[in-house]
Amino acid sequence: MNMKLNCPVCGYKEIEGKTCPNCDTDLSLIRTLQELAPVEKTSIQKKISNWSLLVALLMLIIGIGLGAVGSFILIKGQYNAAIYAPNSTIVNSTETNTQEANIYIVQPGDNLGLIAEKICGKASAWRSIAQANPRLANRRNYFIDVGEKLKVPKCQEKNL
Repeated sequence: MNMKLNCPVCGYKEIEGKTCPNCDTDLSLIRTLQELAPVEKTSIQKKISNWSLLVALLMLIIGIGLGAVGSFILIKGQYNAAIYAPNSTIVNSTETNTQEANIYIVQPGDNLGLIAEKICGKASAWRSIAQANPRLANRRNYFIDVGEKLKVPKCQEKNL
């Protein structure tokens, strides 16, 4: 298979040897590459058969469907929990009246200002509650936990 080549350097045409007679360029590598058998290009469509594509699409649709149903159930549960949460808070707020008149149990959503407003009638009295509970001074922004028992000074109390 002796192919005729064109010189890529000087453009001399129909060279049958390994070197260009005009510029002495070595053409052996180009000749070797051109004599190789052509390779078939395989496309992605040939590699993936129709049934595997169908299975992949079916799995995708099932996954999206399960995700939507699961999301709907989760959101519905959270919606019901949000509706019934205030009732439990109201029940818990009646339990805050303990036998000791100077102890308050922290409820969800409470902070020192709200507690002071409930008990003392004004939110600015939170400082007296903070002074009565020295462990709060070590916390950042006087953070309080739900269910925590706080001492309330008797001089500042009024009936709930």
